[in-house]
This record gives sequence, C-alpha cells and structure tokens, in this order.
Amino acid sequence: MVSSLDSLQKQRFLAATTIVLGIAEGVLIARFVLRLFAARPDNPTVQALYLITQPVIAPLHALDAGQPQYGASLEYATLTLLLVLPLITALIWRWIGNRSPGA
Repeated sequence: MVSSLDSLQKQRFLAATTIVLGIAEGVLIARFVLRLFAARPDNPTVQALYLITQPVIAPLHALDAGQPQYGASLEYATLTLLLVLPLITALIWRWIGNRSPGA
C-alpha cells in the first residue's frame, strides 16, 4: 500500500513538473518568435511577456551581447533555454522515474 502511494506521488510530481516546464517552454517559444519577427515592444502583451521571461533569460544574456536591443534579432539565450528545458525534463523523469521505493 505504501509503495503504491509513493508511486502515485512520484507520478503526480513528474506530471506537474512536465506541465510547468512545458508552459515555460511555450512562453519562451512565444518570446523567441516575437523577437525574431520584431514585435513592437510598446505593445502591453509583448511587454508583459518580456517582463515575465526576462529573469529566466538574464543569466544567459552574454550570449546576446551583439544583438540589437530593438528590431528583429535571433536571441541565442532564448534558443539555448529552448534546447535545455526538454533535457532537464528528461533528466527529471529519468532520475525520479527509475528510483526504487527503498532508495
């Protein structure tokens, strides 16, 4: 009984983690596309999206040092996160999904 409860908790945690990281991936895709097609930064929706994603992008800001602040640009920081987030999700699934109840 305890092991089935533990298994259920693991599955719920993995599902919640996948959903949260999937939402983050979707928001980052939206940011990437908006920057790629030079969305107007004075649009309130675009401003909100940039404000939400800026703390996540900030540690990788050095990758975009040569990019223009306004206009169309290929954000390498966002692209890097778009490649790393699925890897993080897979590692979490691998680490938590394969653990035995006694471990």
